[in-house]
Amino acid sequence: MRKQLVSFRDFLKTGTLGPVIPGMKMIEIAKVLGAPDGWLTEYAETVPDYWFYGTLEASFDKDPPYELDWFQIEHVHAIRGKTERITDQFALSMDGFNSRTKPSEFLAAGLWTPEEAMVFYTASRDDIELNICVGPIQIYFRVDTDFIEDRDAKKYLNGVTVSQLISDIDHRTEIDSIYSYSHPAIEQITNAIDWRPIGGRDYLNFAR
Repeated sequence: MRKQLVSFRDFLKTGTLGPVIPGMKMIEIAKVLGAPDGWLTEYAETVPDYWFYGTLEASFDKDPPYELDWFQIEHVHAIRGKTERITDQFALSMDGFNSRTKPSEFLAAGLWTPEEAMVFYTASRDDIELNICVGPIQIYFRVDTDFIEDRDAKKYLNGVTVSQLISDIDHRTEIDSIYSYSHPAIEQITNAIDWRPIGGRDYLNFAR
């Protein structure tokens, strides 16, 4: 298969990575990407439903025809150059973005209107996690919390205003991974985790 250079900007706007689109059948993914580098399965007797291609990971429905439920680009934090190899078949043209691109910069980049996006944040042990959800895309950030006294992220979130929070963390973020789903990404935000929402426009206004 001919190697392809795929636009990171287009991926974020559409949720598609070259010919890889959530909802494709497993056999279709095998045709465009070939055999995976590895896989996982919940039960030894079942068809492997989680495939690995370099830093691209794909999760399929557990029942035939095994449609692609979602895929993710892992280890985005390691991206530093203008292009990044994802699999043997694909490389990403980063289009001026990198792992340290701030949430506010994504929201202001013209990928989507800020009103289309929702930002969610929560405390996870000593860390703060932050997501941008828009359409099928979820960008998952980690936050450097060394600035927080005793690194008590939950206490910090309970005592800070939203405007101060964004001022504190927007420049301390780093992308961990990016997901593309076969459904709106916001559906991944569950009540099991204490996610706190901020509208994309509000986040951007506070960051400026």
